[in-house]
Amino acid sequence: MSDSPPPHIPTLLKPLELIFNQAIKEYGPNHKAVAWKNEERQQRRFQIFAGLLSGVSGKDDYIINDLGCGYGAMFEAFKDLSELRKGRYIGYDISDEMVRTAKKRIPDSRTTFIQSYYATEEADFSFVSGTYNMKLHQRDHIWQDYVKESLKQLWSKTRAGLGFNMLSIHNPDREKTLFYADPEYFYAFCRTNLSEKIRLVNRLEPEEFVILIMR
Repeated sequence: MSDSPPPHIPTLLKPLELIFNQAIKEYGPNHKAVAWKNEERQQRRFQIFAGLLSGVSGKDDYIINDLGCGYGAMFEAFKDLSELRKGRYIGYDISDEMVRTAKKRIPDSRTTFIQSYYATEEADFSFVSGTYNMKLHQRDHIWQDYVKESLKQLWSKTRAGLGFNMLSIHNPDREKTLFYADPEYFYAFCRTNLSEKIRLVNRLEPEEFVILIMR
């Protein structure tokens, strides 16, 4: 398993980097800067992901990878969890402005924020919240291939479990710049390429779905 994504990925994601650099300057550190409709929807995803942590007991020093961390909202949602009391949180984002903002806002010694298109450190758990949703004007099949490569790379850095969410093809309210995925397709992909210990969570249907994977 490759430790880094294919070389064309930075070029593919460059337009998004520019958009999010501008968004954090325009909106500041809130849900609008990372393209969530409202904070409640953002927090619901974090709650679902936190369930993956609570399902494995007995440790208080887990390491977490957050791919597409933005200004650090996931850490703020997780910071008081017992599973992270002595743990570490590593946030990755393509936007240097997002990373700079996160570092300034969250001086917690458990955090590390890195400008990167992919996870560079091994972690017990890895999460991707909303990161795969915005494709801009990229063709669907190219974006789908990117998501699959990204998931395989992230899994190679994950020791225990991975959770991610995506917009669903069953979503009745679509936008041209967003990517809508087939839940069953990605369930089968992850089951074949990552792990057979997998769960499809449809608490957000028909708009979105979450997939949780364990080693």
